[in-house]
Amino acid sequence: MYIQTLQQPAGPIPYDVSLPESGLDWQRVGPLFERYSIRLVGSVDEHWAEAYQSIAAMTPSLSRFRLDAASGAISFTCRTTDGPVEVMTVLKILEGFLERVNREACLAAARMEPALPHRPASSSAGRR
Repeated sequence: MYIQTLQQPAGPIPYDVSLPESGLDWQRVGPLFERYSIRLVGSVDEHWAEAYQSIAAMTPSLSRFRLDAASGAISFTCRTTDGPVEVMTVLKILEGFLERVNREACLAAARMEPALPHRPASSSAGRR
């Protein structure tokens, strides 16, 4: 049986945004809901944010997650009656969402043509 292994790309992976191991903030937003926010680890730039918004727009089930690109944080709401297990389930969904955004942002970065360095025109006139 032949199993093909994928080789790692030669250069660094441009996007590897993830959740931190700790640092979930919480605040009550009325009698029925609580808002959680978490600061992402990694580079959240405009290209990554565009991939995020594109995927969120195409996937209504991910609309609960709000990105604040300026601070690099994502917030979401849960019902007050939800316990830690439900919040952890939402964080697992967010983790999968971030992996998808990373993939899309990496693919978009790979599709972008690298800028060629400017080379001055060589002048052979005047050389003898």
